[in-house]
Amino acid sequence: MTDPTSPSGVAFYLRVSTEDQDLAGQERDLRAEAQRHGWTVSATYAEKVSGTGKVERKEYERLLADARRPDRSWSHLLVWSLDRWSREERFSRAVATIEELESQGIRFHSLHEPMLDSSEDGSANMGRDLLRAILPVIAAFESRRKSERVRVAMREIREGRRQTRSGRPPGRPRRVTPEKAARIMELRGQRLKWREVAGRVGLPAGTCASVWSRALKAQAAPPLPGA
Repeated sequence: MTDPTSPSGVAFYLRVSTEDQDLAGQERDLRAEAQRHGWTVSATYAEKVSGTGKVERKEYERLLADARRPDRSWSHLLVWSLDRWSREERFSRAVATIEELESQGIRFHSLHEPMLDSSEDGSANMGRDLLRAILPVIAAFESRRKSERVRVAMREIREGRRQTRSGRPPGRPRRVTPEKAARIMELRGQRLKWREVAGRVGLPAGTCASVWSRALKAQAAPPLPGA
């Protein structure tokens, strides 16, 4: 097995977000880069999964686990770009993972963002520190601009000058119509179980129970003065 401290061992991390996307292009580019450096490809971690954190990234987690192993066969990690490696909203969080790898003797390399690469002598990465300083400002600006676009779009939809993508009015559709509420009261009055009521009106059992409870409370409420 290759010596883990050898400069020739490299691992690839490849990721695309959907099943219909292809990983082959990323791998070709990374192999060409590894050949240019004279690195031996020791491991490849590839997956088709969103990087948002909402879905488990098994290959990513396997890579991090292997990185902690004293007998791993690679000391370099090469990724196609930072957004393929991590989709963290905060740049600092993505970098924290990179720095954790560096503390284990691994050098990180991004094909499209060489300013993020681990330094050869272990010194601080000035380019990475600069990005850390300016990216929160950029992110805050983008957030404000996005919020403003959303406010403008919603105003135009309300004023009838723009349609939603679906063509339906904005907001969540009403799930409990007066007809469904009346049907819930009728079925429950027949002593049907909530599961049966839900199946007949097409609503969750908990929603049906809430409709029933609110109706009973309304019936029990004292009449308003003067009513």
